Amino acid sequence: MVAANGIRRGPECGWTVTPVGRLCHNRRHSRIPKALMSPAPPDPAWQISTLADSAHRLAERGELTEAEKIYRVILETAPYHVRALQFLAVRALERGQLDESQRLVEQALRVDPKRPILYQNLGLVHYAKGSSETALAAFNQALALRPQFFTALMHKGALLERMGQDQEAVASYQRAWSCLPQPPEVLVKDPATPAKIRELIEHAAEYLRARQAAALAGQLLPLQDRYGEAALARVRTAGAIFMGTAQAEYRAALQRPAYLYLPDIEPRAFFARADFPWLTTLEQATAAIRAELEAVLQDPEGLKPYVQIDAGQDPREWRELNQSPQWSAFQLLKGGKPIEPNAGRCPATLRALQALPLAQIPGHAPEAFFSVLRPGTHIPPHYGLGNYKLAVHLPLVVPPDCAIRAGNETHGWTEGQCLIFDDSFQHEAWNRSDRLRAVLITEIWNPLLTEAERAGVTALVAAISTFKLGPKTGHGAG
Repeated sequence: MVAANGIRRGPECGWTVTPVGRLCHNRRHSRIPKALMSPAPPDPAWQISTLADSAHRLAERGELTEAEKIYRVILETAPYHVRALQFLAVRALERGQLDESQRLVEQALRVDPKRPILYQNLGLVHYAKGSSETALAAFNQALALRPQFFTALMHKGALLERMGQDQEAVASYQRAWSCLPQPPEVLVKDPATPAKIRELIEHAAEYLRARQAAALAGQLLPLQDRYGEAALARVRTAGAIFMGTAQAEYRAALQRPAYLYLPDIEPRAFFARADFPWLTTLEQATAAIRAELEAVLQDPEGLKPYVQIDAGQDPREWRELNQSPQWSAFQLLKGGKPIEPNAGRCPATLRALQALPLAQIPGHAPEAFFSVLRPGTHIPPHYGLGNYKLAVHLPLVVPPDCAIRAGNETHGWTEGQCLIFDDSFQHEAWNRSDRLRAVLITEIWNPLLTEAERAGVTALVAAISTFKLGPKTGHGAG
């Protein structure tokens, strides 16, 4: 039989029950068989956690309706369960139930006001309602909590598009681009990328291309009035190749510019010294320039590794030289501007450079620096930025067994005699001696460009830089 306290007793059990109040005082009867005890009531928090995990697995498999059923059951017991509220808010948004979606997101925010994705989802609800300013405020709150939140940045860019704030939209998309876990062209092809994320990326890419094209057309318009449309045909094609709307047709197997390619320019890896009568002006200053280099080597403040790739990026072929003093540079000009205090330490070098017809592209060129290779250093094969400019080397300290290859030609250096080549060809350099090798490197226009094309390339680079999508570093001269 069963007593009032729920414990079996009597002959069917084969033992006599001691009253509960006396259990702790009677050692002979202090143990109750577990099989005969009432089971403990289930822990509600554990039950909810188990249900939430099940719903999450269903959602991951695409069984959204079944997941939704479980999340609704959860809310009956735990009305402020954030994951359930978040999931159901998105489902309501997808069905166009905007008020319900907003209610659920705001309910979740009362529990967890520091969760960025909730503000993003609230922004999407207000976006769908047409409340642009309220949506923008929500996206900004999400980004204040997580500045690298790339989907919020892309949603914000789309909203700014709708608001007619094109420059701000471009800035938001660019910021999103810099926060992507992989390059956009990789993400859109990755089957693991959710379809909605893929659509966001593709839309942002198309928008940026259209804005770039408009910017380029605007930059070239006054030049077309001056030189004529035909004179800028190769520049326009270079812009189309850069934006991915035209395919490059390379005339040389080992020429692949990393930035800009002007088609139909005769591919030459090395150029004859006779093509540049002004070289003697630079070469006559070799002794003074070498003296300034030697002073730098004695006091190497400002002599830094040439390859400096951020820790978050894959250095690839630069793995051995990244942040390494094996290949160092003492920068004198960068983007056409003097680098101080370095430039002030080398007045003779700067005077010699200023007398040359350097490639002048504001914010982009020329670059000028002392390039120092330590013994045993090999710069791996790589490509420079473009075939619109050439690298000029003035050799200053050249021990034996040092050379450079560009394309299928290999040349040594002779101290005091300039070497000129197109670094958009695959090239590499090495110092197999037991002494330092040092050269002065700068850059000039490719003489195969016309005056109109030089002006056009300058305008093209300016248009690209407006979108901050130009090259981060050249890694191109050796």
